[in-house]
Amino acid sequence: MGMVGHSGMQGQTGTQARPGFCRPQSAPPGPVAGLREAISRKWPEALRSLTPASLAERQGLVFETGLPEVDALFPLHGIPYGQLIEITGGVSSGKTSFLFRLLAVWSAERTVAYVDFDNAFFPDAAVCAGIDLSRLLVVRPEPKADDPIKPGIRTAELLLGKKNSDIIVFDLVGRRTPLPLGLLHRLRLKTVRARGMVIFLTNKNTGIVPSSMASLRLEISRRDHDRLEIAVTKSRLSAEGARVEVSL
Repeated sequence: MGMVGHSGMQGQTGTQARPGFCRPQSAPPGPVAGLREAISRKWPEALRSLTPASLAERQGLVFETGLPEVDALFPLHGIPYGQLIEITGGVSSGKTSFLFRLLAVWSAERTVAYVDFDNAFFPDAAVCAGIDLSRLLVVRPEPKADDPIKPGIRTAELLLGKKNSDIIVFDLVGRRTPLPLGLLHRLRLKTVRARGMVIFLTNKNTGIVPSSMASLRLEISRRDHDRLEIAVTKSRLSAEGARVEVSL
């Protein structure tokens, strides 16, 4: 197993009452008020999750892409933490360019790990895309292994578990066989606990990421030289079928 490159960060907010805001007269307690009071004693977090303030707090639990059109696809304007997502597309579709655009944003604040199975990662292209190589850890699993995906996933689990990186990319463009369900299930649990995200970069229609494992699939296609279309073809996080165009 080989590795190259390293560093990380975080934030918070608050709310304030509007001066002169009219306060309604208190109504007599009804069944809903009683239920609210009972829940607030047993499970206060449930009620806090309905308030505007908590929405602001939860903004710290999403990965903003730096592309407003893409962020707007999700209820909290960013990809929620704890997800396995697939970025896919055909040859010359712009899928790697789109991924590098995201990594340029994320590497400005945190360490990103890039698991490179086919020695396909080009540092010069990453730098041109704006990626901070000092915050990028490139991992190359031993090519002689029977199936390098297993040591690759175990390395990702280790990085997530030790908080070395909360965004892991698997470059699977050269792979044709499906990823093992058991290992993916364990990786998903580790990703949720670490409040991280795992991205699988794949060729279109290979089916190597089992549908039950990916929370989100974004399919990339090129509209012209510097514009891409992003289509949500599978999602538990937002509406499926949505499409947006972005400029590189």
